[in-house]
Order: sequence, then structure tokens, then C-alpha cells
Amino acid sequence: MSSLRGSNYTVFATVVVLAFLHFALRPVIDPWFARPNLLVCAVLVAALKLRPGAAAGVGFALGLLEDAMAVTNFGMSALLLVLMGYLGSRTREQFVGEEPLFMGTYMFIGTWLYQAAAYLMLGAGSDALSYLLVQSPLDALATSAVGYVALLLVRGR
Repeated sequence: MSSLRGSNYTVFATVVVLAFLHFALRPVIDPWFARPNLLVCAVLVAALKLRPGAAAGVGFALGLLEDAMAVTNFGMSALLLVLMGYLGSRTREQFVGEEPLFMGTYMFIGTWLYQAAAYLMLGAGSDALSYLLVQSPLDALATSAVGYVALLLVRGR
């Protein structure tokens, strides 16, 4: 029982650090060609370790933080991150073990789906195909790399 609590504290600390870095490093990361989304990374890390309701709660809290910065689309990030947390936790239950390939794929697909849904909800422009097939996968690859390192820290290796 104490190892489960210790694991939850580690997940909580990782989520807080990733959320802090998302907002602190936003001016530095925004000009990059492949931008990691550290809030999605934090929600997916939490979803791997927490139950669906708790993961959705983490998504809601982080989504509200992100939406507090939004001017026009208040609520979109909260909705999408709640869905990412819940579905990410439910998806995790379908797979056995913590295979490195699964972890990277899980982070990549989760980030790509989040960004694609956000882009389409905001009203896709004429460059939708290039965004969905080039920019979004590059961002998802960067996020999955950060998420993989975060998962190694959470697992304690």
C-alpha cells in the first residue's frame, strides 16, 4: 500500500513539474519547429498510472490552467484533456506490461489526436492537410520523447 502512495506522489510531482515547465518554457518552445506539448504529456503520464476518474480530474485541472490563458476558445483544452485522461487510462488497461514501444506509441498517438482535434475544433484552414500530416506528427514525436523520459523518471529507472 505504501508503494502505491509513493507512486502516486511521484506521478503528482511529475505532473506538477511538467505543467510548470509548459508555462515557464512556452516563450522558448513556441519558435521551435517541433514543439512538445507538456500538458498533454503530463495528462498521458498520469493516465498511465492513475484510474480513469483521477486521470480525467488531472486533465480537467490542467485544461483549466491552459484555458485561463486562452482568449477565444475557453473550455476547449479542458474538454480535450479530460477526454485524453479518461481515454488514455482506459486504453492503458487494454495492454499488458510497460513495453518501451507501447509507451512511445501511446504518447505519440495521444498527442497527435489531441492536436488534430484542437486544430479541427478551431476551424481548420487551407493548410489542414500539411498541419495534420507534418506539423502535428512532429510535435507528437517531440512530446513522446519528453513523455518517455518522464515515464522513466516515474518508474524509477
